[in-house]
Amino acid sequence: MRSDNNATISLAAMVGFDNVAALARSAGIVNARGTPSLALGSYDATPMDMAGAYTVFANKGVHIDPWMLASVRTPTGDVITDYSPTSRQVVDPRVAYLTTSMMEAVLQGNGSDGCMVGGRDYCGTGAGVRNMGFVSPAAGKTGTSHDAWFAGFTSNLLCIVWVGNDDYTNLNLEGAHAAAPIWAEFMKKAVQLPQYSDTNNFTPPDGVQIVKIDKASNLLSDETCPDSYDAAFLDGTAPMFTCDHPADRRNILQKIFGLGNSGN
Repeated sequence: MRSDNNATISLAAMVGFDNVAALARSAGIVNARGTPSLALGSYDATPMDMAGAYTVFANKGVHIDPWMLASVRTPTGDVITDYSPTSRQVVDPRVAYLTTSMMEAVLQGNGSDGCMVGGRDYCGTGAGVRNMGFVSPAAGKTGTSHDAWFAGFTSNLLCIVWVGNDDYTNLNLEGAHAAAPIWAEFMKKAVQLPQYSDTNNFTPPDGVQIVKIDKASNLLSDETCPDSYDAAFLDGTAPMFTCDHPADRRNILQKIFGLGNSGN
């Protein structure tokens, strides 16, 4: 398993740490500030905060404020008061889907089912939930600091698990080993209930395309490189070349005089 923290920080720097922090605050992570450590989830958040934040991905970019009480009823079931959550569009539905697609890969199998490439393990950090028998379509993310987290959702249920010490001393366990097994056991039971059993695959909105990418080159897959995975891209941003016909990266003089390798 790999955790690409350096890549995450670099991406946040490209976007702008203040922009990332502003988005996090709009999603309910009120303590977020524009620093490099923000990209690694360094700012405090409660499980309820995280539940609200993940509604953005589970609901096509719409943030739903968590609420504790749905209604007050009489002993016979008559409604006295109903409480409805507030919601607002936080990100573009296409962006929400791209993130969800990446979090689906977090739950990708184990080394025996296609995530070993060139001797390297490309399995998701949450792959253990599949080994524990949770098979419904889902997306999720592990988190590890002094404590351990797992946040994940199906098409109709979101669950956040936090494991830690109340004095914030180091738990010395990763989210994949401390929180994800709890999430898996809960969700296995939950999807057996009628109201949560109708789980569906996440469907891309207009403006997103799904293509097959070669694992070795990260270019489009074809019959010469069948070892591939599905990846989501905004329309017009997917790789243009296949693994068998990579881009010609020679400079103009090399092209004129036929020098160099056009596939390098």
